Amino acid sequence: MMKLPLPLRAAFFLASLATLPGCGGAGTPSAPSAAATTPAAQAQALEDTLMAHHDRAMAQTEKLFELKAQLTAAQAPAATAPVVAKMQAAEQGMMNWMHHYQAPDSTAPASQRLTYLKEQQQQLAGVERRLRGALDSAQATLHQLPAASVAPAPAAAPAK
Repeated sequence: MMKLPLPLRAAFFLASLATLPGCGGAGTPSAPSAAATTPAAQAQALEDTLMAHHDRAMAQTEKLFELKAQLTAAQAPAATAPVVAKMQAAEQGMMNWMHHYQAPDSTAPASQRLTYLKEQQQQLAGVERRLRGALDSAQATLHQLPAASVAPAPAAAPAK
């Protein structure tokens, strides 16, 4: 099986969610299938959950970029430098996780895949905590800066 890069897998995952049928109508209980309890199904469900966490972390990373630009533009480097360093460390943690994550081979035993995915879930949870902490620190610092020292975030350059 060919391994796709993580961003491409995430895009395929999101696209596949859009094609899933909706749940049963009102009054139609959906019974869990027996396959959902197999180790292979558990591994697939855990990988899907992990990719959803990845997507949330990527959204936090995008917000981090925006806030870092605002802090960098502020005229108070003594106040913003420690927070910017914390933001860069959180961003680097996310990039490191993405570069080291390898989707488990679907032909590997389900127990091995589950073990690996659980470890990755714990690592990504730590990355998310660091991202959230950096975002909270950045927002608090921006609120503490005098309004005159905070320049608006630069607008994106127009496409030519």
